[in-house]
Order: sequence, then structure tokens, then C-alpha cells
Amino acid sequence: MRYHAPSKQFTVSLEGLQSSASSLRYAIKMIRKTAGLPLEGGERPIKMSDACHAEQAVLDAARTLGIDLGSTRAGQLDLRNAE
Repeated sequence: MRYHAPSKQFTVSLEGLQSSASSLRYAIKMIRKTAGLPLEGGERPIKMSDACHAEQAVLDAARTLGIDLGSTRAGQLDLRNAE
């Protein structure tokens, strides 16, 4: 991320955003794997576990930064290929 003084804005490179998105998807994958939850995604569980809340926090943080990971709800992303 860089600060661009003339426009008084921060700029983020495409590579930086792609790397961030990949890292966030991998973090969610590891949360699910550690909790014994499926990696393929699907229906959101009726009662959310601590792992589900952690995943939701990562999704919310990504959205706040303007990164769309492909879902706004915990448990819906297919993370089998996340690296």
C-alpha cells in the first residue's frame, strides 16, 4: 500500500490485492480444517461454532478492505484449492 499525496489516497497494487485475497482464503481454509469442517462449502450451519465466527470475521475484514472473496457468509466458500 502506498500513499499518493496529490490525491490524498492510499493505492494498493493488483498483486497486493491478489496476494491478500489468497492469504485470507488460506486462513479460512485452515480455520475450517482445524475445526474439522468441510472445505467444499455449502449451507451455513444452524448454530455457528467458534470456527464459523472466526471465518465470518475474516470475511468481514476482507469486505471492509474492498476484497470480495466470493461469499459474505461463513461456510459457503469452496476452499479445496485455496493455497
